[in-house]
Amino acid sequence: MEHFKLGIFLLLSSLFISTHSIAQNRKDSLIVFVGQKLKVENYPEEENQWIIDSIMIRGKDTITAKHVSMSMDQRFKAKYKILNLVHGSYQADTIEFTVYDHYGKPAFSKFEHVLLFVSYYNGKLYHEKYQYFDVYKAKNGKWASPYAVADYNHPYRDSITVKPEKIPFKEGLRFSVKQQGFNYMQRDYPQPFYRLKDGYASPVYGNYVKDLLQLKFETVLKARGIN
Repeated sequence: MEHFKLGIFLLLSSLFISTHSIAQNRKDSLIVFVGQKLKVENYPEEENQWIIDSIMIRGKDTITAKHVSMSMDQRFKAKYKILNLVHGSYQADTIEFTVYDHYGKPAFSKFEHVLLFVSYYNGKLYHEKYQYFDVYKAKNGKWASPYAVADYNHPYRDSITVKPEKIPFKEGLRFSVKQQGFNYMQRDYPQPFYRLKDGYASPVYGNYVKDLLQLKFETVLKARGIN
């Protein structure tokens, strides 16, 4: 009986160590940086190969069942200059990584400067799908992003410890809302976090990059097991 208990304890211990190690490795493989876009271009998948599911022999005939493996996402190759390494370890001042996006060209590519999240998988760097913040210089010279509506309304919002703060962004930072209906404008640029005037939304609140990283750790990355 004692040997049985010892075996169960060792099994549970090894499972805990293994699970902890996997989670730790995922966080350790994460690289977060403020980057300046150098290029984001289409990088088509290689031609799909037939995959054989099963082989059946019937008399003298051989029947095979097969299918083609297809991705529902488009693939892109991105290259960025690293302006500020926020998390992780990376030696070069430029970084290249693969991006998969279901909706076409990645949304982050339309901004000049972004806080990006990439991870190693099988020795290669991949963008953490859809995860980024467009960032801008505040008057104090620090990088910051306007109030992140989607992240602060994540299903894990009750566990968020960081808070938006008033940030004096440099003059002229505003977003056009002229083509948006009232309900969409209120949803995407809620007050008092934004000031709405003359068809434009000017950010009043936001977060600096350190808190932006923590915000992701407590929401999306937590849901993905990277925390």
